[in-house]
Amino acid sequence: MTLKERTQTIIDNFGIKKSFIAKKLGISNALFSLFINGKQPLQKPEIEKLEDFISTYIN
Repeated sequence: MTLKERTQTIIDNFGIKKSFIAKKLGISNALFSLFINGKQPLQKPEIEKLEDFISTYIN
């Protein structure tokens, strides 16, 4: 499962707002939306933050 798919699963299963995740990553809502829609990859620091965030929900 890709990072994008795991992120979408968290959003769907836990009802977490995309804007909340974007704020946790320190990126704009627009950039996070581009990532979720597969149009823009995230940079390494944001990927690491997102992996840490996801790990608190999925083990």
